Amino acid sequence: MPKCKNLDNKYAVVTGASKGLGYEYCKELLRLGYNLIGIARNTESLEILKKEYSNRDIQRWDYDLSVFENNKKIVDKCIGYEIDIFINNAGYGVWGFFSESDIDREMNMIDLNIKSLHYLTKKMIQRFSEKNFGRVINVGSMASFTPAPVFASYYASKAYVFSLGVAVNTELKKMKSKVRVITVCPGPLKTDFWNRSSNQKNAKYKSSIKVMKTSVYAKKSLKIAIKTKNKNYVVTGLSNKFIKKITKWVPMSWTLNSVYNYQRKRK
Repeated sequence: MPKCKNLDNKYAVVTGASKGLGYEYCKELLRLGYNLIGIARNTESLEILKKEYSNRDIQRWDYDLSVFENNKKIVDKCIGYEIDIFINNAGYGVWGFFSESDIDREMNMIDLNIKSLHYLTKKMIQRFSEKNFGRVINVGSMASFTPAPVFASYYASKAYVFSLGVAVNTELKKMKSKVRVITVCPGPLKTDFWNRSSNQKNAKYKSSIKVMKTSVYAKKSLKIAIKTKNKNYVVTGLSNKFIKKITKWVPMSWTLNSVYNYQRKRK
């Protein structure tokens, strides 16, 4: 049995918990000693963690958060739990030229990446503010920092996540609140994100920069996001920090051309 800190009846919530980064966040939170509420369309994969962490309460909530009413159901169900951390991780992308990409998938993506995250962030901030303690951790992306031809709607959705999180966290700090909204901004990770984004069966994503192992990113980013008092967002990894810095200083036209050439070769 893995050793973990005893946090008694404290819970952490992770959306998009069934795989990828969300699943790794679940593992890390359990290792830290939290009880867990994992939310996804299908949370069957969490049964493995229930066996491994039999001394923790692991709740499996099966909801599709792109259906807005399900977000309201989740907020109501959370009332019965002592929640300290809420991670908005659920999301996906729609790759392709904007004139050609599927509009229904894009609208569903916006419902999930933006509307669901916005609603859950607001409701959890309101709840945390009542006890003046708690953290919402929103999963943005390195995509938050620049527009992206051939991946336009996804990058735009992550820009929204970043802008919202930074603004709300600044409000909280100005009000001397102990509640925080921290936006984590991962670069490419070893997940099946690209398969779903490209809508191609057996698609293989090859990154031109070093890809961080998902479990490593989860551990590093969560450690900072839980402890920081002043940061609004988290960028980890030398290559990611370099890209963040260079996009700030180079002309936008250079960035757009670079992203366009990178994205259109991914088919």
